[in-house]
Amino acid sequence: MRSVEALFPAMSALTPWLSRIAALVIVVIILGLMPDIAGIDPSQTILRARAGQSQLMTPEALAAVRADLQLDRTASERLWDWASHALQGDLGRSWIDNSPVAEGLLHAMSTSLLLMSSTLALTFVLCGLAVLQRMLVWRKGSNTANHNSLSTVLISLPEYVVATVLILVFAVWFGWFPPYGWQGLENIWLPSLALALPATGLFSRLLGDSLRRVLKEPWVITWLSANVAPSLIIRGALKKAISSLIPQITMIIIGLTGGAVAVEQIFSIPGVGRLILGATKAQDLPMLQGGLLILLTISIAISCTGLFIQQLILGKSLKAGKLISSPSSFRFTQSKIKRNTGIGILVCLIGIVIWSTFRDPYLSQFSRLAAPSLAAPIGGDGLGRDLLARLGAGMISTFQAGILATALSLLVGLVMGFFARYTQGFIEVTKAIPYIIAGLLIAGLFGMTPYSALIAIVLVSWAPLAAHCSSLIMEAKAQPYTHLAPVWGASQWRVLRHYLLPYILPPLLRHALLRLPVTTLSLTALSFIGLGAKPPAPEWGLMIAENLPYIERAPQGVLSPIFGLVLFGVAINLLFDD
Repeated sequence: MRSVEALFPAMSALTPWLSRIAALVIVVIILGLMPDIAGIDPSQTILRARAGQSQLMTPEALAAVRADLQLDRTASERLWDWASHALQGDLGRSWIDNSPVAEGLLHAMSTSLLLMSSTLALTFVLCGLAVLQRMLVWRKGSNTANHNSLSTVLISLPEYVVATVLILVFAVWFGWFPPYGWQGLENIWLPSLALALPATGLFSRLLGDSLRRVLKEPWVITWLSANVAPSLIIRGALKKAISSLIPQITMIIIGLTGGAVAVEQIFSIPGVGRLILGATKAQDLPMLQGGLLILLTISIAISCTGLFIQQLILGKSLKAGKLISSPSSFRFTQSKIKRNTGIGILVCLIGIVIWSTFRDPYLSQFSRLAAPSLAAPIGGDGLGRDLLARLGAGMISTFQAGILATALSLLVGLVMGFFARYTQGFIEVTKAIPYIIAGLLIAGLFGMTPYSALIAIVLVSWAPLAAHCSSLIMEAKAQPYTHLAPVWGASQWRVLRHYLLPYILPPLLRHALLRLPVTTLSLTALSFIGLGAKPPAPEWGLMIAENLPYIERAPQGVLSPIFGLVLFGVAINLLFDD
């Protein structure tokens, strides 16, 4: 009997590692078999990349490429050959320029790690300022749920949008920084800020909610009654608040490592994200396999480090059932000002939609890049179409897609988070795959469909929610009442319904709402690579893509849909700010 009891803890500790190995194997197999699954002949792309238009696509030339790259072998043979060499540190050679994959990835990874380090430094500084402000408010005797509109705005903007605005303001208008390149220290500030601002918004908001909950716990009141120094209380509250968010911190770090594809592309940074994006488009399978393998390995290492730190901070209280926390709630705000402001914003957005129904979003009725006027309140686009009409016409479809993607991501994240012991590897692997790369992979495997963008976003958006859910479940199970519930004879269903779900659902729902705007705009971002809506549809991602070349002359074409999405995110978060 003792041997069985000793076996189960060992298996429990081993299960997450088995899931990591399984996730890596599955991803590598899918990548290795991608040309065969999708029916792609990479020899055409490779021949065009190597010889340009001067080389005709003759059967003889294609056969020579296949023979040179040994593409005539079976998929399993090619996959086994690559895996065996990868275990020895040889990631092969690029199909495009025949350069060693490992050397190219090493150079690109050093650039990405430098960018990640500078971004993390900025993020921690900005989050530190936000925490300091909240602690000063608490010291004054207030712990109310005051809304942080700035964090909501930052969360609402994905990195590529922030990068576009930063280039417009600081490179084009002020001329303080170069708009692109990676030659010196002056090139690092704009891309680092573009990545740090959304990460700061998300982390500071999650940390603020966690701190507000911790500072209402009984031990804080007890320590205050005992005249314990406020600095000690703040230190203990920060330690406990951050411990539950460590999985989210690791998810942010992982996202900054390889998820900066759009930022690297916009600023022409030779990082690993841009390298993988180019390899995906060019069907350079060795470079794609090697790049994703390195990203997945780094993701697992960062996640394991975070889990170890979390266990180290919380100590034995997790297993002993001595972690006392106050559950949070999810409800409509009780503040009349917040409620009226949120409803007012939504009414204005609905008004724009209604107004747009009386206007034609497809007709080229104005001059090219027409200035705002009474006839065209926000001007015309590059084809002379009414921007206001296109903004209103695309609003409903854009929001519907974002809400559906967020709901599906929440559902998948909830299920996967409950079984995190078995899905830990898939959570870590999924977060390491940038959504743009996921979109290209989905398109390559299943072709361009109207649902390709939705599938790609859901496939990568559930991982942060699952990590948060897993952390909350660990906290909920360490509460004294949950730990003792089986002793009292409570069934598993009763524990789930009355103890676990009420503890994890409110913060998880708020987290999903925080991600709703960025999920929506990430869907539109896939329009840049041909997924989702197609021209001339008045979809907001297409609007940004179509008007981006004219941002200096007519910035309202890009800023209008961005501003609309920010308002939508602020309105939703105001309504549920309690």
